[in-house]
Amino acid sequence: MFRCINCGTEVPEFRYACPRCGSALLAVNEGLSWRPEGAGMWRYRSMVPVERRVTMYEGGTPLVRRRDVEEEVFLKVEGNNPTGSFKDRGTSVVMSDAVERGFGAVAVASTGNMGASVAAYSAYANLVAKVFIPADVPDEKVAQVRAYGAELVRVDGGFKEAVRRMREEGERGVYLATTGLNPLFIEGLKTIAFELFEQMGVPDTVIVPTGTGGLLTAIHKGFEELRGLGIIDRAPRMVAAQAAAAAPIVEAWRDRAPLREPKDAESIASAILVKEPYNGLSAISAMDSSGGLGVTVTDDELIDAVRELGKEGIFAEPSAAASLAAYRKLPSHRGRTVLMVTGSGLKDPTAALGGGRCM
Repeated sequence: MFRCINCGTEVPEFRYACPRCGSALLAVNEGLSWRPEGAGMWRYRSMVPVERRVTMYEGGTPLVRRRDVEEEVFLKVEGNNPTGSFKDRGTSVVMSDAVERGFGAVAVASTGNMGASVAAYSAYANLVAKVFIPADVPDEKVAQVRAYGAELVRVDGGFKEAVRRMREEGERGVYLATTGLNPLFIEGLKTIAFELFEQMGVPDTVIVPTGTGGLLTAIHKGFEELRGLGIIDRAPRMVAAQAAAAAPIVEAWRDRAPLREPKDAESIASAILVKEPYNGLSAISAMDSSGGLGVTVTDDELIDAVRELGKEGIFAEPSAAASLAAYRKLPSHRGRTVLMVTGSGLKDPTAALGGGRCM
């Protein structure tokens, strides 16, 4: 069963969006059981409502404690996934569902990382993939999509227009794999919570680079499912880190106002530069229920964070460094904090190198 994040409508069968209001859906899983077995993300197959069909051994990423700092700060290095970002967890689940349903083609709208992930997993599963991306996505990410043999369509008008073009493919019977429009994607991402629990117990705070709001929603959902099973008795506070140029989730949380689409947004944080966050309402709900908050970060702060992470031996793309940049701006540091480092610096190396797009 699925439930709308906006109006609460319950939908018994898989759909891409709420039939009543068009908002994103979340899976409401019954019969979950905590039986970790094996390695990687699919170690938690008993907590995921899809049979494993397509996997490239995603998950099982390192948790590294920061050195030379007094606080207990840990880095969850999602750039170690097969295509270099956290997206691979969700892609494995949605592609497994596509194969199980007998689809031969998939489409995705992406700011880069999701497109690369779907392209790679489609190639592995012998599926045809069509990737719609905004025209300003970094060339490094474009090259990665092309390397996997997917059909790449660059569109003017940003991520919103890419989604519109992708929806047209869905009307032609193509499986849609985009974050926020496919509720099963969250089911893969939530395994991060399960890994964190096994690696360190329950952290006090998790800071998440936030674009669509899907990753923050998913991590919170994972911890809440563990709490529902009686495995843990509390969940961490969830902190959203967004680029100052486009921060609809943080602004709506801060102002207690509806989500508003920013205009003319430009930032080096291309992976989280999302004007229309499909999981924004569920992310705000997670922030509120966990005692969390939202923080915005500037491009200069992102560049500094990329360089600081490099001194820890971790190469992060600008968007992935938003968690560290936000950590520096928190009004208080309580207990153990996890910084989600969501993507490899090889996705967009110019920030660390002082390239033209960043200076």
